[in-house]
Amino acid sequence: MWDVGVNLNSGNLGLTAYYYDGEGGGSGVLGYYGADSTGKEHDSDGGYVQATYVIPTGTKLGVAYGTTRVDNNAASAAALVDEQNRWTVGAYHPLTKHLNLVAEYNDIEVESHNNIENEAQAISLGAILFF
Repeated sequence: MWDVGVNLNSGNLGLTAYYYDGEGGGSGVLGYYGADSTGKEHDSDGGYVQATYVIPTGTKLGVAYGTTRVDNNAASAAALVDEQNRWTVGAYHPLTKHLNLVAEYNDIEVESHNNIENEAQAISLGAILFF
């Protein structure tokens, strides 16, 4: 497996891009659907792009898009995930140096190799603790 990424920051603007390609990486969680029942690893690739901007109040606004693709083979189940895509729009406000409040909206689409599709939208509210 190999991967490449870049993170550029200038003033209040941040840009990130990342891509990976390999075998056995699976989808979603590292290794999930990484191999078929015979142990043959699936080819997979994907990545994400992200842009953030810090407004004068200190709140960071961001938008990101990510995708994962996993190839099928003859020994795999027909319902193996073919492609997953997610858009995220978020706001991250620092309360202290170690605590951020978070609000995110996610739009997720998943398609299997036998063309079953699923979509979900989620709103997440919470906090991030840095230590």
